[in-house]
Parts: sequence; C-alpha cells; structure tokens
Amino acid sequence: MNILCADIGTTSLKMGIISQKGEVLCSVQKFFSNQNDSFLANQWLLAFKAECAELIENSVQISAICISGNGPTVVSESGRTLLWNNPLSEEIKKSTQKTKSLYIPQFLAFKKYFPDEWNASKYIFSGPEFVVYKLTGNAISVLPEKRFETAYWNKTELEKFGIETEKIPEFVPLGHNAGNATKAAVNEFGIPEVPVFCGGPDFITALLGTATVEPGKLCDRSGSSEGINLCAEKPVFKEGFRTLPSAIPGLWNISVIIPESGSILNEYKQEISQIEKKELSWEEIIDYSLDDKNSEGYRILCELSESVKNAVLSLKKLAQENNLDFCSTMNVTGGQAKNERWLEKKAFDCNINLEVCNTPDSELTGNAVVALYGLGIFENLQEAAKKIVFGTKKFSANQTQTKKIKIFKIPQNLKTIIFDIDSTLYTSPAYAFEQVDVQLRYWAKKRGITAREARNEISEFRKNWTKQHDGKKISLGNTLKNFGVTIQESVEMRKNLLEPANFLSRDEKLIETIKILKQKYKIICVTNNPVLPARKTLDALGISELIPKIIGLDTSGKSKPALEPFQLALDETDSKAEECLSVGDRYDMDLSLPLEMGMGAILVGGVSDVYLLPKILKEFCAR
Repeated sequence: MNILCADIGTTSLKMGIISQKGEVLCSVQKFFSNQNDSFLANQWLLAFKAECAELIENSVQISAICISGNGPTVVSESGRTLLWNNPLSEEIKKSTQKTKSLYIPQFLAFKKYFPDEWNASKYIFSGPEFVVYKLTGNAISVLPEKRFETAYWNKTELEKFGIETEKIPEFVPLGHNAGNATKAAVNEFGIPEVPVFCGGPDFITALLGTATVEPGKLCDRSGSSEGINLCAEKPVFKEGFRTLPSAIPGLWNISVIIPESGSILNEYKQEISQIEKKELSWEEIIDYSLDDKNSEGYRILCELSESVKNAVLSLKKLAQENNLDFCSTMNVTGGQAKNERWLEKKAFDCNINLEVCNTPDSELTGNAVVALYGLGIFENLQEAAKKIVFGTKKFSANQTQTKKIKIFKIPQNLKTIIFDIDSTLYTSPAYAFEQVDVQLRYWAKKRGITAREARNEISEFRKNWTKQHDGKKISLGNTLKNFGVTIQESVEMRKNLLEPANFLSRDEKLIETIKILKQKYKIICVTNNPVLPARKTLDALGISELIPKIIGLDTSGKSKPALEPFQLALDETDSKAEECLSVGDRYDMDLSLPLEMGMGAILVGGVSDVYLLPKILKEFCAR
C-alpha cells in the first residue's frame, strides 16, 4: 500500500508518497507565495493541487491520503485563516489566562477579528481538518489521544467562553477514516477516490514519524520554532518544560521549546537572498553560513546549537532526577535536518548522536503511520511507527569538527617553528568568532549601522574577493582596509577590545608540548593580531614565558600573508627559510607564502593537532 501524505507547514506544503515499508517513493515541497495572506488556507489547496500533479502517476497506486498540519491554526469554510503564531490581543490573553486550552484563545480571537466570517461559516476547523473537509465533505476534529482534551476543548468550556459548540466539529481519534475523496475533489485535485485520514497536528505526526514512541526516545523537531522532545513513561511538570500526553496511551512527551529557531534563520535566509539577488535554499544558506565563521549566519547557527545543547542537558538532568530513560541518540526532523554539515556541527556542539529517519520531513512518515493504522495494516500507532520508521543517516557526537592535520613539508635541517596563534594554539570557536565580531560591532557603531549589517557587508566582500582571486582568502585587516580602516586603526581596535582571558584558560597539555619542542627548536609566533592581545592570549594559555617573541600586526604593519611578518620572524630567530616550519590553521594566511619562501608547513585543525607535533617531528627525524 502507498500513502499520499501531506503536511501543512507555516510557510510551505510538503507532500510525499510513502510505501507500507516506509520507503519515500517521491516527495515535493512548495512555499506559499504570501505567508501573510488572510486566506492562507486557500493557498494550501492550490499547493496541494500543484503537488498532486507532480507526484501522482498511473504507475504508483495510492491506497489512502493523510493530512497533517500546524496548529492551533483556525480556519473558516471560506479559507479565512488565523495562524497559530498570529499575535493575540491583550484582551484575549487576559480573558483566557485561566484555560489550559490552546484552541479556545484562537477561537475567541477569530470570532472577534473576523465576526462576519465566523457567523457565515457553518464550521470552524483546525488547519489540516479544513483540507480533509475540502476533500471529503465531512467535518471532523482530530483528538490525538483522549488526554489531549484539556489542551483542546470540551463542550462545557466552549460554552463557558461563548463559543457556539455546533460550529466546532466533533472529535474523532487518530486513524479515523474521514471518508473517501468526493467526485468533486477527484476532479479538482487529480487524486484517486480513496479513504482520507487526518494525521492531526504536525507535532504529533513528527513524533510518530521519528518513532519517538518508546520511553527514552528523543526527537529534535525544527520548523519555525524548535522542540527537543523526550518520550517518558510518566509525566513531570516543571517550569521550563512542556509536558503533554503522547499519542501512545500511557506515555508522555516532555519537551523544551526553542522559540523562533527556524524563523530567525529564515529571516537571515531572505536577507542574504536579496543580497545575492537569487532565492537561496535551506542547504545553500546553511553552507553560506558555515563557510564564513564570522558571518551573521554562523553566529545564528552557533546560538541555535547552544540552545539545543542546553535543552538536551536540561532534559537529561530532568530524566536523571526522575528515573526516566534517556537515549544517547536523538532523531532529527525538519528543514534544518536537510544539511549534513549542520548536523555534523550540531552533533559535535551538543555532544549527542543525531539520526535522520526515512525523510527529514518526518511528518510525512507520521502520516503514513496514521493511515496504515487506520487501514488496519497495524494493530496500533506504536507498532506502525516501530515497523515503518528506520534510520538513514547518523551523525556521531564524537566526530572531529576540525580539519585533519596535513603535512606539506618538513625541512631536513629544522631549527625554528613559527606558530600562528588564533585557532592554532587554542580551539575556541566562541573566541575565534568574538575576535572578529568585536571589531565589526565597534566599526558598525562608528558608521551608524547595525552589527548584523556590518557582518553581512564584510561577509559579502570577502566572498566576492575570494571568487575574484582563485579561491584565496583575505584577512580581516586587509578587508577593513578596503572600507577605509587603516592598519593602525585596526591595531588600536584589537588592542582595546580583545580580552582572550574571558574565553581561554591554562592548557597544561599545550604547555608540555611547547616545552618538549623548545628543547630542540626555536619557537616564535607570527599573528595578524597586535602584540598586546597576542601576548594576553599566550598568558591565558600559560605559555607566555615559553615564547618570548611575537611578530604582530603592529610589528610589521602588514597582515599575513604579506612577506614582512615572516621575514621579521626569520631575522628575529637568525634562521634561514629552509630551516623553518610554519604551523597554522589557514593555508592561505599561514602556509602558502612560507612554502613559496622555502619553509616547511603543517596545516592544523586546532590545538589537538599541535599536541601531536613532538611525535610527528621525532618520527620524521628518525627516518
């Protein structure tokens, strides 16, 4: 059996055909042209029709249709839409502050904002049920599990708030057959005359589609917002956590919500699309952000991964305190689950294994779970989820996030090692970002623009410069020169603004490494920072006394990869180029010119690679 599955998101409609074995036979996604449309639900129907035309072929037999969607969104018969995230008036909030229902405030707001629509409409629907009604002519409301009634509504509470109960369709359970598609729907949408099921809220279908249906199972669901969810055998109610029933009787879902996670990233996506003069995909915007570690996008990604890390840790602590099971792998779903580089970073940053299931759009698989249960293929939802959901890609928490060490050349008669400092003698993404960003914030303030605008401007300049120079990269100092900031001004900014001790701490392993190297080699540092913040960095790491000389930006007045700083290092150590080894984390800045000068060069991904140098050099000398 093959299920035509559709999920109505806040900004797009996703559809796919999923087999009884959980195979995604085909899928498509269309974004709504105007997300602020008051009749957005009618755009859902247009997208549904267009996507059906792309997906349905004579060679693929459709056995059923299942629809899920965002909520608590409210829709009238004419398609008038009040989205779940539309702001409600203070009057509505105040009048409904004692109800636990997520829908009653929405019903009241719809009734107040659109009284004519409310009165004219025989039924008022939740989002996905509106589409089910348009396909079958039958009005229903899906209650995911009987314990959800408090979060939804009951007749007594509807009457208490003056909501006409006859306008709100009766509850049916997940897996309820709403009826076959009508002849009119078959003709309008090009669908077969098959049973139509309602998967209910996308939150539920996402959990079903990631098989988060057993105690201890974890799911990271990202969309406009993001939720880290734990399936638990008992409820725990505590501030900072949202505890709701699971769709599986007897189980619960405890979550930490990260508001506007995807919305923030989407806003940045639109911003960069305008700069690039083309619409960027989610994958492209994440690649764009990861490629420039001082871009606004990278800052956003770091904040998001930090939020997820804190959410996972808080859930883990809650589980330990309450004797709840807690898995070492978290299933991921949503737009952010479609970029492997982002998932690698997220797994590393959050120190938890991540896994993508049948499709990153797990709501679609969840719809298949509901329909296959409704068709009687499986006895219950839990069995259906466990049978058809499977992992496709795994991202380990233990994988390295740094470049692997690369040896370009080691001099036969090595006497001197020239170290870069930043992101070479320490590994701290936060400080690496702050070093550049603190200058951009200062520069932005002087220019009367926002830090965000400054980041985007610098990022775009560097990107275009790289395109025009055969993939080479440009330093921040040389970048700022193109915006009228002199090297001296750059020096003063860094002297006054950089405080490495706020980010770095004493590194005993590095201290021991430098001590071993000093027994045989002269050690000097060449950095694009001025000497003062560079010295502060060595102080914080505990190696300042071991490296007495630093060639900084203010020593030569030039940024790497200029010749002058490297020549000064040779003069200071009384060394020839062919006797020196340059060690750094950036090929263009730290290694390309030294290699041209005749030096050796080793590319490192961070301080963990520097720890290996004594062994590497010892093995080289033993050859």
